[in-house]
Amino acid sequence: MILSRTSLVALSSVCMFTLAGCVSVRPDERFGDVRSAAVERLGPAASRVHWRLGGPEDADADGFVSGLLARPLTADAAVQVALLRSRELQALYEDLGVAQADLVHAGLVRNPDLAGFFRIPDRGPSGVNWNVGLDLWLDIFLVPLRKRIAGNDLDAALLRVTDAVLDKATRVRVAWHRLTADHRVVEHQRALTDFAAAARDIAEQQFPLGHIPEIELARERLAAEEAALALDQAESAARVSREELGRLLELTDGLTPWSIAANDDPVPSDDPDVEGMVTTALDRRLDLALLAREVEQQRLGLELDRKWFLAKGSVGVETERSSEGIQATGPHFSVELPIFHQHQAVYARREALIRQAEERLASRRGAARAEVRTAAERMALARRSLARYERVILPERRKVGQLALAEHNAMITGYPELLTAKSAEARSAIDVARAQQDYWTARAELERAMGVRVPEHTESDAAPPASVPSQPPSTAMPDMPGMKHP
Repeated sequence: MILSRTSLVALSSVCMFTLAGCVSVRPDERFGDVRSAAVERLGPAASRVHWRLGGPEDADADGFVSGLLARPLTADAAVQVALLRSRELQALYEDLGVAQADLVHAGLVRNPDLAGFFRIPDRGPSGVNWNVGLDLWLDIFLVPLRKRIAGNDLDAALLRVTDAVLDKATRVRVAWHRLTADHRVVEHQRALTDFAAAARDIAEQQFPLGHIPEIELARERLAAEEAALALDQAESAARVSREELGRLLELTDGLTPWSIAANDDPVPSDDPDVEGMVTTALDRRLDLALLAREVEQQRLGLELDRKWFLAKGSVGVETERSSEGIQATGPHFSVELPIFHQHQAVYARREALIRQAEERLASRRGAARAEVRTAAERMALARRSLARYERVILPERRKVGQLALAEHNAMITGYPELLTAKSAEARSAIDVARAQQDYWTARAELERAMGVRVPEHTESDAAPPASVPSQPPSTAMPDMPGMKHP
């Protein structure tokens, strides 16, 4: 059988549209963009992300996490564990699969519509009246625009997912520094409690001998109880902080042992340029990029709204055979007649959404400037405060403690004065721990406000590591006749 030219063209068209409909969807096709953004914005030491889709890479990620948990976690290691274990992020990654599927679907041609009827006359000799029609939708001309809209949605999903990764990293860093500070506070508060207990014991020995009034004994007992209460509160705060960090690391089942390392990172000696960081934030913040995508999406939506006549129109062919046996074949078309309205309300609504998105973007840009400047000021104040503690206050407290010990050994002053000096030194050490927490917390929040890491300083620009000892001040005291050591 030899097919006519028209039949060949029709058959070729059917085959082309059929093959176009045979597509597959890879949900992680654009996940590499998330990986690249994480490395760029978080640094190579804490930026590995993985989407668990049942492949062999899942086991590799689990092995990497196990290796990190086998050692005390640094801040970067804690962030890395959280990024690889977080089920919250895994759920958000599925947004990429949804958006990727929408993009593929937007590139497909709408299936044709086959319709027909048949009617049986109630008297002869007429035959059956039947009709068959095949319609193709005019929205085939909207496929490029719909792909642009779906592609914009996919880009927005990438921005949301990447922003969630950055937010997770920030929360983990803040929780890690809180826990490290709480551990140090517990150590120093324990020393402070020992000093207060020693002072109470001395007062209880001296009161029966008439060396101190009863009010002084009451003061020492009260101070000892308050110190014990503060220690209990500090230990409770450390347990709560550990639980919070464990929640972020997805380690709440208690089956996996883990610990954290000490914070030995040096604090820079000066602050980055604030206005430079503001400029960086306006250029790199993901929430601003997401709002810009929203403006573009609404503009594309207006373009689609204005092509309404293609969205509902169709063309096709139909053939009909009458009851008398006469067959007729010809084209068929269907369009909407804009008689009762011309979509003015649809256009007005879309234009309002465009203005709304533009105003939100402008407002968010202004808020971003203020957020960066505020976070930078908090970081600068924390750095200055920490510098004062490390360079002046804590060394002077130690000096006072040494002088008090020397005077005690020379029998110039007694135990109460020495214990007071040592207690003040322990309180200063607690203040240093909190000042370090304030600095690193402010730095993490500044990086979140910028959307990237704070510019690094060279080694020559960095201040030496904190001179605060990892152990609390020694509670060892010279022996005093009849004294009971705690």
